[in-house]
Amino acid sequence: MLMIAECSSQIRQWETTVLADNPAIQRTQYMPGVGHHMWNGLGDNDQRAAAVITAFLQDKPAPLSDYPTRADIPAFLHDHK
Repeated sequence: MLMIAECSSQIRQWETTVLADNPAIQRTQYMPGVGHHMWNGLGDNDQRAAAVITAFLQDKPAPLSDYPTRADIPAFLHDHK
């Protein structure tokens, strides 16, 4: 699983390169509203991150849509410039 925070200062090309080049990634969870750190104690960010990780480890459906997928990479990069 690859988790991507929304933080605008992160370079999305790094994350999407990992996604594009690693066929072992089965799930991508984009975390809207989460900044530099997934675990930051702001709002419900900690609970959302924990829910995503727990679902993955328990092989349950993700609480968020699987986004971006490999096919979504061009649009994902364009939308976050």
